[in-house]
Amino acid sequence: MDFYAFVEGPLVWISILTCLIGCLLRAAMFVSTASKKDKILGQHFSLKYILLTILRWILPVHPDMQKNPVFSILAYVFHVCLVLLPVFVYQHVVMWEVSSLEWSWATLPAGLSDWMTLLFLAAAVFLLLRRIFTADVRFLSTFADYALLVVTALPFLTGYLSVHGTLPAGTFLGDNMQLIHMLSGELMLILIPFTKLSHFVLFFFSRAATGIEFGRRGYSV
Repeated sequence: MDFYAFVEGPLVWISILTCLIGCLLRAAMFVSTASKKDKILGQHFSLKYILLTILRWILPVHPDMQKNPVFSILAYVFHVCLVLLPVFVYQHVVMWEVSSLEWSWATLPAGLSDWMTLLFLAAAVFLLLRRIFTADVRFLSTFADYALLVVTALPFLTGYLSVHGTLPAGTFLGDNMQLIHMLSGELMLILIPFTKLSHFVLFFFSRAATGIEFGRRGYSV
């Protein structure tokens, strides 16, 4: 098996399983720690408060958006594209169709996928510049924050370049863009459980805990 075949086959499954198992373990650890350190959460468990607080923060209508609407809108666009594109872009669905699982589902139109990718990359550039030039955000940022933003954006950039073939053939990048795209996507998946990228799973658990605590005290969730 050559390197390309390994990246296209076994490494895909290694990265997916690492991401899924790692995220499940992080979630289980969060629940276990919370139940031991804050038993009140279990005593006052409320699905109503959990759903209210999660919906309030997922939907782009919460009052905090008024404080910084540009950042809020671009961050929302960033996360929506980050979730939808890898799942519903046509080329990825085809890979599942031809796999041993033979799974298939509806895909995004090619034009819409392109525009979402460009919007995502524009939002990523904005978030990067915000970390660099906004004093309070720069003060709180670490090297890992910058690196993870680049790692997150790289699969989308390389995917766009790979699909559109915008780099000349005969060059290293032009001939290996699809390979770089797969490697960057697999790197992101592997890093998710071990870095701040895990917040895409832990967000729901932390918001649930906050919603229960605020709800039982009569505050807005």
